[in-house]
Amino acid sequence: MKQKIKKQAQKLFNSTGISNVSMKQIADSLQISAGNLQYHYKTKAVLLAYIYEDMYQESLHYITPVNSYITLHHFEDVILKFDGLQNRYSFFFNEIIHIGRNYPEILKRHTESTLQRLKEGSALLDYYIETERLKPENELTDYDKLVHTFWMLSTFWQSQRQIIKNNTYFVNQCHIAEILWNIFLPHLTEKGLEEYKQMRKFVPLPKELT
Repeated sequence: MKQKIKKQAQKLFNSTGISNVSMKQIADSLQISAGNLQYHYKTKAVLLAYIYEDMYQESLHYITPVNSYITLHHFEDVILKFDGLQNRYSFFFNEIIHIGRNYPEILKRHTESTLQRLKEGSALLDYYIETERLKPENELTDYDKLVHTFWMLSTFWQSQRQIIKNNTYFVNQCHIAEILWNIFLPHLTEKGLEEYKQMRKFVPLPKELT
């Protein structure tokens, strides 16, 4: 029952937003009493914290530790996994500011996990430099800022598409992977670009689902 409640709440949150879903609505949609729901999750904040923990656990190992040879495709694989996570938990990314203001414990947890992901992302780029597929930093580049840019674009990709919905504007109708590669490719060495071209021969660039 606890799992059923989490899945149904997640579905309703994704559909109409956290603020528009009450505990009673969750109970009614499951055809259980409010008391039964509160027996498992006393408040919406408690329920949301458990859903967030599921999301957190899913994302723990997206970035492979640098202890073996890692191809450039791993960069794309991380993007695709995170994009899938956003689709499954769209309410969280659409309302991340609201959640941060109203659920401080979740914000604290998310901040800690985000800082860890940024650290892992920087380590991945360092590895690509060491294996001569990424140009070393110079006075014009800062790869920590680049990793932060990747994180920002990925985190707010879905929400920005809700802001700009226009039949004459198509830049944000592509997959987030295409946007991130567009930023990343100029930093690759000749070796890195050749690996990317070989990768594209066998793995098509992801397309946004419509």
